[in-house]
Amino acid sequence: MTDRARALTLQQVDFAYPGEAPILQDASLSLAQGDFHCLVGRSGCGKTTLLKIAAGLLRPTAGCVRIGDTILDGPSRQIGFVFQTPSLLDWRSVLDNVLLPISLHRSVTATDRARAMDLLALVGIDAHAQRYPCQMSGGQQSRVSLARALVTEPPFLLMDEPFAAVDAITREDLQNDLLRLTRAQGTTVLFVTHDIAEAVYLASHVSVMQSGRITRSLAIDVPERASGDSRYHPQAIRQCEEIKAALAPALGTVTP
Repeated sequence: MTDRARALTLQQVDFAYPGEAPILQDASLSLAQGDFHCLVGRSGCGKTTLLKIAAGLLRPTAGCVRIGDTILDGPSRQIGFVFQTPSLLDWRSVLDNVLLPISLHRSVTATDRARAMDLLALVGIDAHAQRYPCQMSGGQQSRVSLARALVTEPPFLLMDEPFAAVDAITREDLQNDLLRLTRAQGTTVLFVTHDIAEAVYLASHVSVMQSGRITRSLAIDVPERASGDSRYHPQAIRQCEEIKAALAPALGTVTP
């Protein structure tokens, strides 16, 4: 797949449910191959709606989404999606949950199982492959969800506040797991969060969203994230303040 074919673009996207006020207005976003792009905004500003449109789960009322030169008109196997809650199947083992995207389309092979086990090892839970979701902590379930989204090696990964429900220490571990896995695969990521520090730590680019519009985009320039030390680097702190200032003018009624 060429670099151009691995670009994900939203062009002047509008969205509204029939008879209701607009949720998105003229929202445009472009992700190049290998980008880690975070979308930051207050609750109700339209972040999740934009993410679902980017995934082909909702159709825009105006504008379009493209993968390369192809208009996206529905869900695509090129796109992995991680929801805010892990959404695991309680009656399937951890390993079978990871393999679900494959088993929905064809028979699972030994190679598939080996790939799934490798991913579970990379997130540190391969020893729990035969357990069930109810036997796992929230952080462990989030790791299963991440492995499941990556098992088919999709070029694009879209994530909707996936670490919001876990404690701060586990969240930092999950962030590092995510960076390691997506860098290894060259995955292009669009990640929704309301946590500015999380966005600056993870992202190569951050876009600020207010009242259904993308009002600012900026490149993130902090030291290599070889350790958690970069979270507290002066440049990271400055960029957090810059994003916070960009969010400050948000006024008016938010959209659910």
